[in-house]
Amino acid sequence: MIRKIYRLFILLLFATPLFTPAQECKLKFAVVYNDGKALQVGLTPEQKKMWDHDGPKKYKGMCLDAKEQNYVVLWSEGLNGAELAKAGLDRFNLARSTPSEGPSSVDTNSSLMSRTIHIRPSPMVRAKTDYFILDTSKIPYVVIRQGQGSQDVPLGSANQPGHNVRTSDLASTISDPTAALENALKWLKKEKKL
Repeated sequence: MIRKIYRLFILLLFATPLFTPAQECKLKFAVVYNDGKALQVGLTPEQKKMWDHDGPKKYKGMCLDAKEQNYVVLWSEGLNGAELAKAGLDRFNLARSTPSEGPSSVDTNSSLMSRTIHIRPSPMVRAKTDYFILDTSKIPYVVIRQGQGSQDVPLGSANQPGHNVRTSDLASTISDPTAALENALKWLKKEKKL
């Protein structure tokens, strides 16, 4: 019996470092969302899920810290190429909602005026999440990296028949804040050799 207790003691003594979840923070970062009006500090539910799952394994030495950070990952969502598509879509939607008047309007018998129009995404229009990594050791903060995160438009997604078409319906990708955060963290890990 004493031998079993002694073996258990030795096992626990050597296994204790394996069970300690705390990791050394070599790099502290905060995540901030900019919606164009206000700044919001923190992770989205999807970003938090990714961080909770992948953080301890993939990003050792990195810690999320909104108060004493070395870096800030600032992100926002947008559409690239929207200006290209907006003018054409506005004209299309206007022609679709008003009766034909004269030779410059769209013919009501054409396929564009049908109720089952299908819009194909264009590679020129991309929805994306932009990120900027700011170095907080310098005042004012300096942008040291910028990038994007997105994913391809899921198959089968299409606009509703009979509704106006939005610029985002033409996008070949959808914005992905989680992919943007992952891209930023991968860059920081590689750059800081963690």
